[in-house]
Parts: sequence; C-alpha cells; structure tokens
Amino acid sequence: MKENIEFDGHCAFAISTGKTDVKGGKHTAKIDGKTYAFSNPVAKLLFKILPNRIQKAEEVWSKSNTT
Repeated sequence: MKENIEFDGHCAFAISTGKTDVKGGKHTAKIDGKTYAFSNPVAKLLFKILPNRIQKAEEVWSKSNTT
C-alpha cells in the first residue's frame, strides 16, 4: 500500500513559502502522523526548525486549490 503524502507530494517547505509548483523528492519526514515530501535536505531541515511551517503550508495549499 502506497503511503499518502501531504500536498500531493509537492515540497512542503516550498508550499509554506508560497511556491506550489515545486515537486517533492526522495526526502520525506513524518510529523504528527503525516508524511511530507521535500525537494532537498535543506528544505526538510528548515521546515522542521522554522516556526509554523505546517500551518503556513496548509493555508497556502488550501488557497491554491480553491482558485
């Protein structure tokens, strides 16, 4: 069974900065039971250490999918 990755596999850090067109790569992290993909290891690290990244990414993603 294939694991469900948030944001359709796009880079979660890029989404949290407003860029919804960056594909995630082989770098993933499981946070609070959800799996997030990242385009590179630096994006993964920044997503984990900068505050409110998950909330920001969810806000951007929900807005981009309603237009």
